[in-house]
Amino acid sequence: MSRGFRDADATQALSEQAVAEAIDKIVHREDSAVQAAGDGLCVDCGRKIGSERLAAVPNAVRCIRCQGAWEQANRY
Repeated sequence: MSRGFRDADATQALSEQAVAEAIDKIVHREDSAVQAAGDGLCVDCGRKIGSERLAAVPNAVRCIRCQGAWEQANRY
């Protein structure tokens, strides 16, 4: 085997570790979003979510401005 290359098992282990870390970040972010939403605060900017928005969408985690930006950024 040439220098600088890992074997398949080591490469697979690194790949699995990277996936596990990415999943951990997503889960942590979602937990934070749920907690912030319970406080009525936007998870992106930290400002209070408007009462009209919460009345219309009780489980909203973003203010209307941040929600619009999020939807634009996550278009398919």
